Amino acid sequence: MLPSAVLKKLRSGAAGVALSAVLVMGFTDLLPDKVAEFSRKVEAVRGRKFNRTVPASELDQADLKRVLRAKLTEQLPVPAEDYFRTLVSLGLIDAQTGLLDTLVDFYASQVIAFYDPQPRRFFVVRGAEAQEDPGEGLEGLSQGLIYAHELTHALQDETLRLDDRLQKLKDDGDRALALQCLLEGEATLVMIRVALGEIPGAGEQAEEQIGPLLSAGALERANIPRDVPAYFVDQLFFPYVDGLEYVRAAVKRGGWAEVDKLWRNPPESSAEILHGGPFPPPAQGLMPENLATLLGAPDQRLLYFDTLGEWTLRFLLQRALPETDARKASEGWRGDRIAFFSSPGATGYLWRIRFDEPASAARFEAAVKKARAKRPTPAAETVRAAGTDVVLSSGLAKLPNLPGWKP
Repeated sequence: MLPSAVLKKLRSGAAGVALSAVLVMGFTDLLPDKVAEFSRKVEAVRGRKFNRTVPASELDQADLKRVLRAKLTEQLPVPAEDYFRTLVSLGLIDAQTGLLDTLVDFYASQVIAFYDPQPRRFFVVRGAEAQEDPGEGLEGLSQGLIYAHELTHALQDETLRLDDRLQKLKDDGDRALALQCLLEGEATLVMIRVALGEIPGAGEQAEEQIGPLLSAGALERANIPRDVPAYFVDQLFFPYVDGLEYVRAAVKRGGWAEVDKLWRNPPESSAEILHGGPFPPPAQGLMPENLATLLGAPDQRLLYFDTLGEWTLRFLLQRALPETDARKASEGWRGDRIAFFSSPGATGYLWRIRFDEPASAARFEAAVKKARAKRPTPAAETVRAAGTDVVLSSGLAKLPNLPGWKP
């Protein structure tokens, strides 16, 4: 998750940076008074009490980088190089060497502090504040923003058990992204309101003005290295920007009690975030139960399943089409399931997408064909629509039998 222009922090993947017990044992607790102070401020804004004091520790930058690499690799559904090849095959990123190193370096450069739900601890990266512009770092307002944001994650974790919950979503990236939007949107709104609490007379208008500055603004985007693929950058910004608006809308409807309801029933898709919810549950049963029926050749190997969601559809089309066209072609999404597989020297996929009506499916089919004409995939792709579904495939001699699919 990418930090904002003011708040620099990272939680690798949706579940955070999980640190080993050996590393944690070597840390010294720090600034308990500050943790207690901002815990009280978070409680006052959010209207919920902590069950315990959140422990805080320092993390060495060298250790952080090693842990980041290990956790990024661990959280991927397949080895890193296989995973990146699946994204290339679908056209979400371009092929490049050393991408894992690039991502680790980028994420590590952004870290000042983060809450980790696995050891349930708040970490401050030693020396990271020295890399900030004069006047920032872990002092004053910037320090308060970091503490308020991360302690909100700690408060969420007490009820939601973030690590366990997100581990269960490893094969549903879209639902994990939607949950991430709830978590980051809430933490950002609490952070803003804690900051505004220090300004006499600040009200809703001030909140609307400061929100974009403290969520994920253009200043931070301008500093992103060019070799970091836009797919990862946009996916990291999305929970802070759209998630904030999603949570603010909920609070306007019914106060923090409305967010409590979302804790009990989190959003199920990025479509729910994009359109503000409520939204129909994503379609299920789009792939056969027998995985072997997907593969037509003995040398093909299933890599992993995922659900990509409306956000990914929109991003994919925007790589070749105007934003408005990509948005219109994607907004009828009602569910999808994709299977990636490998063959000797190639990576293929079978992707089935459900839309709300046949016209939406036809519109997406036309848009994706137009996008592919401008920006072809590495290997030949077949795109077929039937009724409310569109199926994209690459690397298969013929389409397998899919439940209810009648092309």
